[in-house]
Amino acid sequence: MMAAGVGALAGMGALAGCATNEQPAAEAEEAAPVYETKHTCDVVIAGAGIGGLAAAVSAAEAGANVILVEASKNVGGTSRFAAGAFGPRFGTDWAEVKKKAAMSDDALGQLVVDGWAPYLEWIDGLGLTTEELAPGSPYVWMGGKRDASEGSKSYTDEYLQQFGQIFTDKGGTTLTGTRAVKILTDETGRATGIRVQDAEGLYDIKAGAVILATGGWQCDKEMCTKYIGRHADLGMAQCVPYLDGSGIKMGVEVGGQLSRSFGSFYGHPQPWPMDYLGGIDTPEGYEALTDIDEAHVLYYGTTEHSIQCVGVYVNVNGKRFVNEGLGSSLVNQEVMQQPMARAYLILDEALRELIRQTAFFNAAVVGGDRIDNMIERGMTVVQADTLEELGAKIVAETADGVAFNPSAMLRTIAEYNEAAKAGTADQLDFPHVGTLPAAPIETGPFYAIPVVGGIMATFGGLKINTDAQVISTADTPIAGLYAVPGAAGGIMNGDYWCVMSGYSIIGRLAGANAAADAASLPSDEAAAE
Repeated sequence: MMAAGVGALAGMGALAGCATNEQPAAEAEEAAPVYETKHTCDVVIAGAGIGGLAAAVSAAEAGANVILVEASKNVGGTSRFAAGAFGPRFGTDWAEVKKKAAMSDDALGQLVVDGWAPYLEWIDGLGLTTEELAPGSPYVWMGGKRDASEGSKSYTDEYLQQFGQIFTDKGGTTLTGTRAVKILTDETGRATGIRVQDAEGLYDIKAGAVILATGGWQCDKEMCTKYIGRHADLGMAQCVPYLDGSGIKMGVEVGGQLSRSFGSFYGHPQPWPMDYLGGIDTPEGYEALTDIDEAHVLYYGTTEHSIQCVGVYVNVNGKRFVNEGLGSSLVNQEVMQQPMARAYLILDEALRELIRQTAFFNAAVVGGDRIDNMIERGMTVVQADTLEELGAKIVAETADGVAFNPSAMLRTIAEYNEAAKAGTADQLDFPHVGTLPAAPIETGPFYAIPVVGGIMATFGGLKINTDAQVISTADTPIAGLYAVPGAAGGIMNGDYWCVMSGYSIIGRLAGANAAADAASLPSDEAAAE
């Protein structure tokens, strides 16, 4: 793995080739280790998530000899944890999407919405099953929708593993348990392969073109604090435990330019403390996981995503800081900006009953009492008969050395209740505006769920053009180098709208373009066997 920290990102290009006084540049070059080239191919892809799989199959279909490298022992990446509904969230009319995602990149956004229908047609032709989420919805279920008795979600992992098998059936090679650590380049700066590490050590894979599909950087705590907030290292990476920004770092090392959008991300508030995860947030725990639905429920079905737009969020100072009506993904970004990246969702029995009666379609746990489900799984839910008692118990049971202000919480709830009953919650300092009206918190017992910000997908990465080529700091494409979101970035900014769909569409494009690029090389330069 690369040892370069994120703080060095901006200076990587300038530092490349420098030598110390003790070792002149010529001697340093002579001393550089030479690694065995174990494989050659037309296209090598780092990362076998949903975008990497699309790139691999697309490149193989174009006639390329393709090697797919994956750090895990399983393909699918973080998409394995998803409920399985994917698609451009705001539809496929870019003018309408832009109204809801105003800070998104126009060229890449248009590319995604235009590419959705052809992508669905393509995967249907591959034999991959999808099912419309609802009439008129832009979303489809991966693998089709499961029977309600199994939980209202799709056959997500089955779909992803089938995708991997399709790649193999088309002649592709998948190397699992293998991580990309360096992009190889020639004297012109063209990408000519990657250096990888497996259980036996380091070796090289030579290729005519390289695709980075290594995902985002939510597991790199330094990057989180640099780009998101001073306490973002205390948040939760809601993903496979390999998303450390390695593809981005490798791209920068060979002159890649960073995109915008590093300050926003997608995720949901995660119940805290997180000892209920049972280690699945570590490589060892994830690789030992036999029931992938467990990861889905712990990272998604029991986050605050399952409790949308109700209750009052307060920070450790006992104050509201967000419009709860925004929905959990936007609330989550504000949670990450709070002291210790922490907040408390305050509910009463009336709201808990509303939650019981509202089916949650996007989790393996459907309907029922989701707060009971949290408690049964070992998550902390503070309960008390009065708000005064609730404040005291928050201090006693969850502060963990962090000051919590129960008096301020009581004042906050009193002000909120008064506005909710008067119908003036839209006039609060943080107006409550949304699909559900503000409801007073006044019917005991009362509940507090401590949460931290969670990150499922990061939006910033390497800058790419509409051919999925990585753009250099000189604003020109780097020959032979392509990237898929989240190693690539800049499509979304602020709110999410095309996470798995964007990865998939651009992954397919990257595969086709990389295959054509490799095929265009003179025969004596081509890396294919």
